[in-house]
Amino acid sequence: MNIRIDYTSDLPMYEQIETCIKENILSGELKFNDILPSVRQLAKELNVSTITTKRAYIDLEHDGFIYTVSGRGTFVKTVDVSKLLSDRKNKLIEEYKDKTLKLMDAGVNKEAIFNIIQNLEGGN
Repeated sequence: MNIRIDYTSDLPMYEQIETCIKENILSGELKFNDILPSVRQLAKELNVSTITTKRAYIDLEHDGFIYTVSGRGTFVKTVDVSKLLSDRKNKLIEEYKDKTLKLMDAGVNKEAIFNIIQNLEGGN
C-alpha cells in the first residue's frame, strides 16, 4: 500500500491518509478483504499520531470502504467504484477551482486560463 503524506499541505493529514487508501482501492492495489496496517503500525510508518490514523480509519469505515473485526484487524470492504470515481472527480474539480482562483488573484485573465486548457487538450 502506498501512502504519501505532504506535511506542508493545507489538507489535514487524516484526509490525506483517507485519499491515499481510497486511491489504492481504486487502482486495485488494495482488494476486497485485504488487511490494512493497524492504527499504531500505520501511525508509526507515517510518523503521525495514532489519533490521526484512527480518524482516517473511522471516516473510511463510515463511508463503507473498510471494516474492522475486533481482535483480527481492519480490512478492505467491497466498495462502489463508481462512487469512488465520482468522489475523486469532485475533489479534482474543487482543486481545479481553487488553483484557478489563485491564478486569477495573481493577475492571469480568463483568456489565458482558457488558452492553458486548450493547450492541454491539444497535447493529448
